[in-house]
Amino acid sequence: MILIITHKDDFHCNPVIKHFQKNGDEYFRLNTESLLTDYSFSFSQNDQSTNLLINNTTNGKILSSNEVKSVWERRPLPPVIQGLNNKKIKSVVEEEVAELVIWFRHFFINCRTIGSSVWDRPNESKLRQMDVASRVIKALNSEIKIPNTLLTNSKTDHNQFAKAVNKAVLKPIAADGIVLDDKFEIFFGSRQVASENLNNISEEDLKLCPTFMQEYIEKDYEIRITAIGQNMLCCKIDSQKLPKGKGREDWREGYDYGLSEVEEWVDCPKEIEEFIILYLQKMNLNFGCFDFIKAKSGHYYFLECNPNGQWLWLEIDLGMPISESIANFLSFRDK
Repeated sequence: MILIITHKDDFHCNPVIKHFQKNGDEYFRLNTESLLTDYSFSFSQNDQSTNLLINNTTNGKILSSNEVKSVWERRPLPPVIQGLNNKKIKSVVEEEVAELVIWFRHFFINCRTIGSSVWDRPNESKLRQMDVASRVIKALNSEIKIPNTLLTNSKTDHNQFAKAVNKAVLKPIAADGIVLDDKFEIFFGSRQVASENLNNISEEDLKLCPTFMQEYIEKDYEIRITAIGQNMLCCKIDSQKLPKGKGREDWREGYDYGLSEVEEWVDCPKEIEEFIILYLQKMNLNFGCFDFIKAKSGHYYFLECNPNGQWLWLEIDLGMPISESIANFLSFRDK
Protein backbone atom coordinates (compact mmCIF):
# COMPACT_ATOMS: atom_id res chain seq x y z
CA MET A 1 0.00 0.00 0.00
CA ILE A 2 1.22 3.47 -0.95
CA LEU A 3 0.06 6.35 1.25
CA ILE A 4 -0.21 9.84 -0.26
CA ILE A 5 -0.50 12.65 2.30
CA THR A 6 -1.68 15.87 0.67
CA HIS A 7 -4.79 18.01 0.05
CA LYS A 8 -7.62 17.93 -2.48
CA ASP A 9 -6.30 20.67 -4.78
CA ASP A 10 -2.79 19.20 -5.10
CA PHE A 11 -2.90 18.31 -8.80
CA HIS A 12 0.71 17.04 -8.77
CA CYS A 13 -0.65 13.80 -7.34
CA ASN A 14 -3.01 13.08 -10.23
CA PRO A 15 -0.54 11.90 -12.93
CA VAL A 16 1.28 9.73 -10.38
CA ILE A 17 -2.00 8.14 -9.30
CA LYS A 18 -2.75 7.34 -12.96
CA HIS A 19 0.47 5.29 -13.05
CA PHE A 20 -0.57 3.47 -9.86
CA GLN A 21 -3.92 2.65 -11.43
CA LYS A 22 -2.30 1.51 -14.68
CA ASN A 23 0.10 -0.80 -12.82
CA GLY A 24 -2.47 -2.10 -10.34
CA ASP A 25 -0.66 -0.62 -7.32
CA GLU A 26 -2.75 -0.11 -4.20
CA TYR A 27 -2.74 3.45 -2.90
CA PHE A 28 -4.58 5.58 -0.37
CA ARG A 29 -4.89 9.36 -0.66
CA LEU A 30 -5.25 11.22 2.64
CA ASN A 31 -6.41 14.79 2.06
CA THR A 32 -5.62 16.15 5.49
CA GLU A 33 -7.86 19.23 5.32
CA SER A 34 -10.82 16.82 5.11
CA LEU A 35 -9.68 14.50 7.91
CA LEU A 36 -12.79 15.17 10.02
CA THR A 37 -15.34 15.16 7.19
CA ASP A 38 -14.20 12.45 4.73
CA TYR A 39 -12.44 9.95 7.00
CA SER A 40 -12.93 7.88 10.10
CA PHE A 41 -9.90 6.55 11.93
CA SER A 42 -8.71 4.64 14.95
CA PHE A 43 -5.38 3.69 16.46
CA SER A 44 -5.04 0.52 18.52
CA GLN A 45 -2.22 -0.78 20.68
CA ASN A 46 -1.79 -4.15 22.34
CA ASP A 47 1.11 -6.26 23.55
CA GLN A 48 1.78 -7.67 20.09
CA SER A 49 1.31 -4.74 17.71
CA THR A 50 0.09 -1.27 16.90
CA ASN A 51 -2.16 -0.37 13.99
CA LEU A 52 -3.65 2.82 12.58
CA LEU A 53 -6.80 2.32 10.51
CA ILE A 54 -8.12 5.11 8.28
CA ASN A 55 -11.35 4.73 6.34
CA ASN A 56 -12.21 7.06 3.47
CA THR A 57 -15.96 7.33 3.97
CA THR A 58 -16.47 8.85 0.49
CA ASN A 59 -15.02 5.99 -1.58
CA GLY A 60 -14.80 3.11 0.91
CA LYS A 61 -11.03 2.68 0.76
CA ILE A 62 -9.38 1.51 3.99
CA LEU A 63 -5.78 2.01 5.00
CA SER A 64 -4.08 -0.25 7.54
CA SER A 65 -0.75 1.15 8.67
CA ASN A 66 0.67 -2.39 8.85
CA GLU A 67 0.28 -2.66 5.06
CA VAL A 68 1.96 0.64 4.18
CA LYS A 69 5.26 0.13 2.35
CA SER A 70 5.87 3.67 1.08
CA VAL A 71 4.69 7.21 1.82
CA TRP A 72 4.57 10.27 -0.40
CA GLU A 73 4.32 13.38 1.73
CA ARG A 74 3.23 16.17 -0.59
CA ARG A 75 1.27 19.16 0.70
CA PRO A 76 -0.70 18.39 3.90
CA LEU A 77 -2.95 21.13 5.29
CA PRO A 78 -4.57 21.54 8.73
CA PRO A 79 -8.06 20.01 8.98
CA VAL A 80 -11.03 22.30 8.42
CA ILE A 81 -13.33 22.59 11.43
CA GLN A 82 -17.04 22.86 10.65
CA GLY A 83 -20.03 23.65 12.86
CA LEU A 84 -18.28 25.42 15.73
CA ASN A 85 -19.29 29.02 16.36
CA ASN A 86 -17.54 29.46 19.70
CA LYS A 87 -14.17 30.93 18.69
CA LYS A 88 -12.36 29.87 21.88
CA ILE A 89 -13.51 26.26 21.60
CA LYS A 90 -12.81 26.24 17.87
CA SER A 91 -9.23 27.41 18.39
CA VAL A 92 -8.64 24.56 20.85
CA VAL A 93 -10.11 21.98 18.47
CA GLU A 94 -8.06 23.38 15.57
CA GLU A 95 -4.90 23.06 17.63
CA GLU A 96 -5.79 19.51 18.64
CA VAL A 97 -6.51 18.19 15.15
CA ALA A 98 -3.57 20.03 13.58
CA GLU A 99 -1.31 18.25 16.05
CA LEU A 100 -3.11 14.98 15.32
CA VAL A 101 -2.20 15.29 11.64
CA ILE A 102 1.43 15.72 12.69
CA TRP A 103 1.14 12.56 14.80
CA PHE A 104 -0.15 10.67 11.74
CA ARG A 105 2.63 12.04 9.54
CA HIS A 106 5.35 11.13 12.06
CA PHE A 107 3.95 7.63 12.56
CA PHE A 108 5.18 6.24 9.22
CA ILE A 109 8.94 6.04 9.78
CA ASN A 110 9.85 2.55 8.56
CA CYS A 111 8.77 3.11 4.95
CA ARG A 112 10.26 4.20 1.67
CA THR A 113 9.45 7.89 1.39
CA ILE A 114 9.35 10.82 -0.96
CA GLY A 115 8.93 13.94 1.10
CA SER A 116 9.48 13.76 4.84
CA SER A 117 7.53 15.16 7.77
CA VAL A 118 10.79 15.00 9.73
CA TRP A 119 13.45 16.18 7.27
CA ASP A 120 11.79 18.44 4.69
CA ARG A 121 11.41 21.48 6.94
CA PRO A 122 14.99 21.58 8.31
CA ASN A 123 16.34 20.78 4.84
CA GLU A 124 14.67 23.91 3.47
CA SER A 125 17.17 26.01 5.43
CA LYS A 126 19.56 27.64 2.96
CA LEU A 127 22.20 27.74 5.70
CA ARG A 128 21.97 23.98 6.14
CA GLN A 129 21.94 23.45 2.39
CA MET A 130 25.10 25.45 1.80
CA ASP A 131 26.89 23.83 4.72
CA VAL A 132 26.06 20.32 3.51
CA ALA A 133 26.81 21.25 -0.11
CA SER A 134 30.28 22.50 0.88
CA ARG A 135 30.93 19.23 2.74
CA VAL A 136 29.81 17.21 -0.29
CA ILE A 137 32.06 19.24 -2.61
CA LYS A 138 35.01 18.67 -0.29
CA ALA A 139 34.29 14.93 0.07
CA LEU A 140 34.09 14.47 -3.71
CA ASN A 141 36.95 16.86 -4.44
CA SER A 142 34.48 18.40 -6.86
CA GLU A 143 34.90 21.50 -9.02
CA ILE A 144 31.32 22.58 -8.19
CA LYS A 145 31.19 25.94 -6.45
CA ILE A 146 28.81 27.90 -4.22
CA PRO A 147 28.36 31.65 -4.70
CA ASN A 148 29.90 33.90 -2.05
CA THR A 149 27.09 34.36 0.45
CA LEU A 150 26.24 36.61 3.36
CA LEU A 151 23.31 36.59 5.75
CA THR A 152 23.64 39.42 8.23
CA ASN A 153 22.15 42.18 10.33
CA SER A 154 25.57 43.84 10.65
CA LYS A 155 26.20 46.96 8.56
CA THR A 156 29.96 46.41 8.88
CA ASP A 157 29.79 42.90 7.42
CA HIS A 158 27.32 44.11 4.82
CA ASN A 159 29.71 46.85 3.65
CA GLN A 160 32.64 44.43 3.46
CA PHE A 161 30.59 42.10 1.26
CA ALA A 162 29.57 45.00 -0.99
CA LYS A 163 33.22 45.87 -1.53
CA ALA A 164 34.14 42.28 -2.37
CA VAL A 165 31.61 41.73 -5.20
CA ASN A 166 30.65 43.58 -8.37
CA LYS A 167 27.01 42.52 -8.31
CA ALA A 168 24.89 40.85 -5.67
CA VAL A 169 21.58 39.03 -5.61
CA LEU A 170 19.16 39.79 -2.79
CA LYS A 171 17.00 36.83 -1.85
CA PRO A 172 13.97 36.55 0.44
CA ILE A 173 14.32 34.28 3.45
CA ALA A 174 10.64 33.38 3.75
CA ALA A 175 8.31 36.13 2.51
CA ASP A 176 6.99 35.62 -1.01
CA GLY A 177 5.12 38.87 -1.53
CA ILE A 178 3.90 42.21 -0.24
CA VAL A 179 0.75 44.31 -0.61
CA LEU A 180 1.47 47.49 -2.59
CA ASP A 181 -1.37 49.86 -3.51
CA ASP A 182 -3.91 47.21 -2.49
CA LYS A 183 -2.32 44.69 -4.87
CA PHE A 184 -0.37 41.62 -3.78
CA GLU A 185 2.99 41.69 -5.53
CA ILE A 186 5.06 38.51 -5.65
CA PHE A 187 8.81 39.05 -5.34
CA PHE A 188 10.03 35.52 -4.73
CA GLY A 189 12.47 35.99 -7.61
CA SER A 190 15.99 37.10 -6.82
CA ARG A 191 16.93 40.75 -7.30
CA GLN A 192 20.22 41.70 -8.93
CA VAL A 193 21.83 44.76 -7.36
CA ALA A 194 25.04 46.58 -8.26
CA SER A 195 27.46 46.56 -5.32
CA GLU A 196 27.37 50.37 -4.96
CA ASN A 197 23.59 50.25 -4.54
CA LEU A 198 23.89 47.90 -1.60
CA ASN A 199 24.87 50.94 0.44
CA ASN A 200 21.23 52.04 0.26
CA ILE A 201 20.48 49.39 2.86
CA SER A 202 20.82 51.21 6.16
CA GLU A 203 21.91 49.95 9.54
CA GLU A 204 18.35 50.48 10.80
CA ASP A 205 16.99 48.38 7.92
CA LEU A 206 19.38 45.52 8.73
CA LYS A 207 18.47 45.56 12.41
CA LEU A 208 14.80 45.33 11.53
CA CYS A 209 15.21 42.70 8.80
CA PRO A 210 18.45 40.73 8.20
CA THR A 211 19.52 40.52 4.57
CA PHE A 212 20.39 37.35 2.64
CA MET A 213 22.57 37.99 -0.41
CA GLN A 214 24.88 36.19 -2.76
CA GLU A 215 27.41 37.25 -5.35
CA TYR A 216 25.77 37.43 -8.77
CA ILE A 217 27.33 34.84 -11.07
CA GLU A 218 27.43 35.64 -14.78
CA LYS A 219 25.90 32.57 -16.35
CA ASP A 220 25.65 30.76 -19.65
CA TYR A 221 22.50 28.92 -18.58
CA GLU A 222 20.75 27.31 -15.62
CA ILE A 223 19.99 23.71 -14.76
CA ARG A 224 17.00 22.24 -12.92
CA ILE A 225 17.34 18.62 -11.83
CA THR A 226 14.47 16.61 -10.37
CA ALA A 227 16.08 13.76 -8.44
CA ILE A 228 13.98 10.70 -7.53
CA GLY A 229 16.18 8.16 -5.76
CA GLN A 230 19.01 7.47 -8.21
CA ASN A 231 17.09 8.85 -11.20
CA MET A 232 18.09 12.36 -12.35
CA LEU A 233 15.80 14.20 -14.78
CA CYS A 234 17.69 17.27 -15.95
CA CYS A 235 16.41 20.41 -17.67
CA LYS A 236 18.70 23.02 -19.20
CA ILE A 237 17.14 26.49 -18.97
CA ASP A 238 18.70 29.01 -21.36
CA SER A 239 17.53 31.90 -19.20
CA GLN A 240 19.87 34.42 -20.84
CA LYS A 241 17.56 34.43 -23.87
CA LEU A 242 14.72 35.80 -21.71
CA PRO A 243 14.13 39.55 -21.23
CA LYS A 244 15.88 41.38 -18.43
CA GLY A 245 13.76 41.28 -15.28
CA LYS A 246 11.52 38.65 -16.87
CA GLY A 247 13.51 35.49 -16.28
CA ARG A 248 17.05 36.38 -17.27
CA GLU A 249 18.22 36.89 -13.67
CA ASP A 250 15.87 34.33 -12.13
CA TRP A 251 14.11 31.85 -14.44
CA ARG A 252 11.15 31.59 -12.07
CA GLU A 253 10.04 35.03 -13.28
CA GLY A 254 9.91 33.77 -16.85
CA TYR A 255 6.69 31.75 -16.77
CA ASP A 256 4.79 34.44 -18.71
CA TYR A 257 7.69 35.44 -20.93
CA GLY A 258 8.61 32.33 -22.88
CA LEU A 259 10.21 30.08 -20.27
CA SER A 260 9.01 26.92 -22.00
CA GLU A 261 10.77 28.02 -25.21
CA VAL A 262 14.21 28.05 -23.53
CA GLU A 263 13.91 24.68 -21.77
CA GLU A 264 15.67 21.54 -23.00
CA TRP A 265 15.69 17.99 -21.60
CA VAL A 266 19.38 17.00 -21.34
CA ASP A 267 21.53 14.38 -19.65
CA CYS A 268 22.55 15.27 -16.12
CA PRO A 269 26.26 16.15 -15.96
CA LYS A 270 28.16 13.37 -14.18
CA GLU A 271 29.74 15.83 -11.75
CA ILE A 272 26.33 17.10 -10.66
CA GLU A 273 24.87 13.58 -10.47
CA GLU A 274 27.62 12.49 -8.04
CA PHE A 275 27.02 15.64 -5.99
CA ILE A 276 23.25 15.04 -5.79
CA ILE A 277 23.55 11.39 -4.76
CA LEU A 278 25.80 12.23 -1.80
CA TYR A 279 23.83 15.37 -0.93
CA LEU A 280 20.57 13.41 -0.68
CA GLN A 281 22.26 10.80 1.50
CA LYS A 282 23.52 13.43 3.92
CA MET A 283 20.12 15.12 4.02
CA ASN A 284 18.20 11.84 4.55
CA LEU A 285 16.19 12.49 1.38
CA ASN A 286 15.05 10.44 -1.60
CA PHE A 287 13.80 13.42 -3.60
CA GLY A 288 14.90 16.95 -4.38
CA CYS A 289 14.55 19.70 -6.98
CA PHE A 290 18.03 21.15 -7.52
CA ASP A 291 19.00 24.46 -9.11
CA PHE A 292 22.47 25.01 -10.57
CA ILE A 293 24.13 27.66 -12.72
CA LYS A 294 26.59 26.96 -15.51
CA ALA A 295 28.81 30.03 -15.17
CA LYS A 296 30.64 31.75 -17.99
CA SER A 297 33.81 30.59 -16.23
CA GLY A 298 32.77 27.00 -17.01
CA HIS A 299 32.08 26.00 -13.40
CA TYR A 300 28.80 24.70 -12.08
CA TYR A 301 27.39 26.62 -9.10
CA PHE A 302 24.99 25.04 -6.61
CA LEU A 303 22.16 27.39 -5.68
CA GLU A 304 19.60 25.38 -3.72
CA CYS A 305 17.60 22.19 -3.30
CA ASN A 306 13.87 22.24 -2.65
CA PRO A 307 13.18 18.95 -0.80
CA ASN A 308 9.55 18.93 -1.95
CA GLY A 309 9.63 21.13 -5.03
CA GLN A 310 7.29 21.50 -7.99
CA TRP A 311 7.98 19.52 -11.16
CA LEU A 312 4.76 19.04 -13.12
CA TRP A 313 5.54 22.03 -15.36
CA LEU A 314 8.59 20.16 -16.68
CA GLU A 315 6.52 17.08 -17.46
CA ILE A 316 4.00 19.26 -19.31
CA ASP A 317 6.60 21.35 -21.17
CA LEU A 318 9.13 18.65 -22.07
CA GLY A 319 7.43 15.31 -21.57
CA MET A 320 9.82 14.36 -18.76
CA PRO A 321 8.48 11.15 -17.15
CA ILE A 322 8.74 12.53 -13.61
CA SER A 323 5.37 11.24 -12.41
CA GLU A 324 6.23 7.78 -13.74
CA SER A 325 9.59 7.87 -11.95
CA ILE A 326 7.89 8.86 -8.67
CA ALA A 327 5.31 6.09 -9.10
CA ASN A 328 8.04 3.52 -9.85
CA PHE A 329 10.04 4.59 -6.82
CA LEU A 330 7.09 4.41 -4.41
CA SER A 331 5.97 1.03 -5.80
CA PHE A 332 9.56 -0.38 -5.77
CA ARG A 333 9.53 -0.73 -9.57
CA ASP A 334 12.80 1.19 -9.83
CA LYS A 335 14.82 -1.85 -8.78
